[in-house]
Amino acid sequence: MRLNLEKTKKLMEDRGWSEVMLARKLNLDYSYIYRVLRNDRGVGKKFLKGLMILCEREGLNFKEYIILEDDKETEYTK
Repeated sequence: MRLNLEKTKKLMEDRGWSEVMLARKLNLDYSYIYRVLRNDRGVGKKFLKGLMILCEREGLNFKEYIILEDDKETEYTK
């Protein structure tokens, strides 16, 4: 599972949120958010929990902000 970076960055842009503001809204350290948004680190349980709460609070669809698997075909979808 990974973060949909494009969708997340678009949300931040649309809402006028900085990375620091997103970190506060997710109740996470800025350095963690910084690394996630630069694809230097994957998301963990704390990030996902914060994102779920944020989506619920803001009326957003959590599933739009995560990618469950690679876009490649798996043997189950062939």
